[in-house]
Amino acid sequence: MLKGLTNFIFGDRREFEAFQIEASTYSSLECQLCARSVFAEKWVFRNMSLETFQKIRPHIGRTRWVTFRGWGDPLENENLPEMLRQVKGAETRTALITNGSLLSEACAHRLLQTDLDLMVINLEVATQAIQDSLSSMGSDLKRILDQVETVVKLRKAAGRRNPAVKLSFPMTRLNMADLPTMVPLSARLGVDEVIFRNLDYLPEERWNILRTFYHESPTPAFEKAIEEIQLQGKKQGISFLCYPLKAEERMVCEADPPRQVFFSVDGLVAPCPYLKIPQKGPIPRIFMNQEYRVPQLFFGNVHQEDFLEIWGKESYRAFRRVFEDRRRSEFNVGRFLDTFSNPQSAAEKPTPSPPPPLSEECRTCYKAYGI
Repeated sequence: MLKGLTNFIFGDRREFEAFQIEASTYSSLECQLCARSVFAEKWVFRNMSLETFQKIRPHIGRTRWVTFRGWGDPLENENLPEMLRQVKGAETRTALITNGSLLSEACAHRLLQTDLDLMVINLEVATQAIQDSLSSMGSDLKRILDQVETVVKLRKAAGRRNPAVKLSFPMTRLNMADLPTMVPLSARLGVDEVIFRNLDYLPEERWNILRTFYHESPTPAFEKAIEEIQLQGKKQGISFLCYPLKAEERMVCEADPPRQVFFSVDGLVAPCPYLKIPQKGPIPRIFMNQEYRVPQLFFGNVHQEDFLEIWGKESYRAFRRVFEDRRRSEFNVGRFLDTFSNPQSAAEKPTPSPPPPLSEECRTCYKAYGI
């Protein structure tokens, strides 16, 4: 109670913004955009054990959020409800990112009992053309949307505001023209927000062909679809988020390695899920129509070392320092531009130095470009 009051007055000042925990690399849903289909026999199928989770558990009070996400569906792990309860015991917010295939009514009841704060349903199955009527949709998509509606109804019946429920659709060449119809549908389901995201990892050429974002020349039809999504969002009165269609380098990516940590299913500590994929060997990527292979990047395993020892390693600190310096550079540029309103102050301040370049591992990752 006292801690909650202190957080309300002074803010929740914790060392980390989020721990991202990969509870499972399994998935009951087969879809066109499943990385597992690319890696085939190289894929490592596993559920995070409670033993591994307990190695992370002592440090959960250091972060504002724990997000259960990864390259599989967290609902595949039967220990997920217990993990969620233990996180809430540390007065930390919880989020779940799932494909929704296992989101039955019984599962929804269990999740509500854990006091989950946020649920995002990634609808990778929505890659084919989508029609306005539910009856015309693919059976998997219709079933998942029905289950989402059940979650919203159960939340309302219990008189709860949490979890916030968000639907996330991938933007592809196959479905872009029809995605605006998902806005009124999402509003009818009663979800809190609808998200339209890019294919941010391109393991092979098929993904590259399907992407809708661009480097130099936009596609007018895709830009028009975004405008229609925005119009529908305002018309329906539902919150919406559209990821940008133009790839432009960011100072710090969405993964934000200085403030977030990714724990893989087997306890490895990595900067983000895009640098630790559960497959054997280096990570294939397509970036600007070129093929690359980058090494898996992690700095230790919680089964061999305490997390803080891993976090404090010079190699990990050096990796994060690039982002810290880039963020500092962005701040300094902002301050420099502000001084133009005060000519006397501008004359006294030196021109800010350019930001350091992205590390080799991140230079060919589209998350570093806002995608």
